[in-house]
Amino acid sequence: MKILRRQLQLTYHFLKQSHHSFRDVLVVHGLMLFIVIPGLTATVKFLLASGDITYLALDQFFWLLTHHPFVVASLIGVGILILLAVFFEFTFLLFSMYFIQKKQRIRLTQLLRLSIQQMKKIRVSVLVFFLLYFVLLLPIGTFNFRSDLLAKIQIPAFIMDYIFANRVSVIASFVVGYLVLLYLGIRFLFVLPELIFNNKKVGEAIEISWTLTKKRLFFIFFTFLGITLSILAINALAFILLIFIQNLFDSYLPKYALIAAVFIMFFMQAALLLNVVLTTISSFYFIIFILDQEQRLPEQLIPLPSHIAATFSTWQMIGLALVGSLFGVSVGLYNYDYLNHAQLSVPLTISHRGVSNGNGIQNTLASLAKTSTTYHPNYVEMDVQETSDHHFIVYHDFSYRNLAKTSLVPEENTLEQALSLQLKENGQVGNIASFDAYLKEAKRLNQKLLIEIKTQQKDKKGLAERFLAKYKTEIDDQHHLVQSLNYQIVETIKTQAPEITVGYILPFNLVGPPKTQADFLVMEMTTLTSQFVTSAHQDDKKVFVWTPNDIGQMERMMFYGVDGIITDRMDLLNEAKKIETTEESYADKLAYFVVGIG
Repeated sequence: MKILRRQLQLTYHFLKQSHHSFRDVLVVHGLMLFIVIPGLTATVKFLLASGDITYLALDQFFWLLTHHPFVVASLIGVGILILLAVFFEFTFLLFSMYFIQKKQRIRLTQLLRLSIQQMKKIRVSVLVFFLLYFVLLLPIGTFNFRSDLLAKIQIPAFIMDYIFANRVSVIASFVVGYLVLLYLGIRFLFVLPELIFNNKKVGEAIEISWTLTKKRLFFIFFTFLGITLSILAINALAFILLIFIQNLFDSYLPKYALIAAVFIMFFMQAALLLNVVLTTISSFYFIIFILDQEQRLPEQLIPLPSHIAATFSTWQMIGLALVGSLFGVSVGLYNYDYLNHAQLSVPLTISHRGVSNGNGIQNTLASLAKTSTTYHPNYVEMDVQETSDHHFIVYHDFSYRNLAKTSLVPEENTLEQALSLQLKENGQVGNIASFDAYLKEAKRLNQKLLIEIKTQQKDKKGLAERFLAKYKTEIDDQHHLVQSLNYQIVETIKTQAPEITVGYILPFNLVGPPKTQADFLVMEMTTLTSQFVTSAHQDDKKVFVWTPNDIGQMERMMFYGVDGIITDRMDLLNEAKKIETTEESYADKLAYFVVGIG
């Protein structure tokens, strides 16, 4: 209760003084969202285009290093620019909160100039520490730190799924690692302010931060948690109330429902913006508040004028009115268009590795039959690898260790060796299937497949050619789909067998859809955005997503407009698809908007 009471007092004290800082936070978010992030994205695209590089993937790093060293050096430069941009963002916000705490008015131009001057003082040691600092802030960022650039750094959902689907030791290691990062992130919380306000060396700043947080560990943690939860709760209540009001219009005043929805959606957007602003400034203000208590803030950063005009000139008022009107009209037109056209897509249902909710062993004949006859997916996604004697088997991992408890490797052993292995998963026992047997069973079940070609071989083109020589006709006849994480395999198959529908798998979204002959893109859901889907559709490419495993995630992907969902929970996906999409109310569409933002 003592911590909660202190938190409420701090929040009241902050809100009482911070109304001027709303401008500052909106400016820095505007810079990041509309100038810095688009500028850096455009720069990366230009660099790739100048080197005639159609895609970025980890497996091509050494090739890029030897064939395009200038592009690699330039991309590293972009990475440094990102680091500097985040440093500027943090510096700007810390200075803004400093002047609030000191009850000093400052012009926006002065604040920007002060932040730029601080950038000139950056040492190499500070940049190196910054890399570590960001890693340490990731767990805290789960609660509070809202940087538009840091928001791009996320742990992919498929990695989280893997962690929590495996043995207790893996989960325990992850939790311990997360808690260690959280602990260090809190202990290093005041390093950056010490570097900025007091020009300390990195080592000195770390020592000071360690001392300041020694007896405040839980207070800091629960303060950040309290700020986040309270703002989320207010936002949730606001959304519920607004959707309830829209429901009343839909039910009793349908003639005015669309007009009401346009305005209510505007209020929702304002609430979301307010959420970002409040979360950001309250977090940074809390840091400044503690530093001021400990007398770690300088009394004056720059000489300030004795008076700053509180009113605007006539021309400033006219300019603000024009900008405000233009903004209001733009938002209103966007809302009107959204409310007239938004609806959930009806995606293809795809069972991940032929298993749903742990009903069998992945990629086996028994699971294929059980999932196909129980859930009737449009496609069953499965994995094929080539053995050392040039046969193809259905298996996911590049080692048999996880399922067969042996160190043998599919591509280094024969078909006979693979078929002799016993697999154990989800409390069941089974065997590896040859791709020929899997195709035969799929044909018997009248089940279409999404075939992923996996390999660690250097001769990707040769593998693709051998695969096509054996299976091109049947894949085309049965209307199966093919996909791969390897760009060369995708391009080879599409070039030599254009009649086959081929997809390119992307583990993350960096700069939008790549240039490829692929017919569809398969995107990991963590970094997928509606903008990516729209861009892909404009390139006449469909988008599949992997692997949403709860209805909320599925609905969000359907809101984005994806064409297919690959999931481990076919039961939930079938439920999500039952949502009526032909007679949606405006309240439903507003709910989709909230889900999409989330």
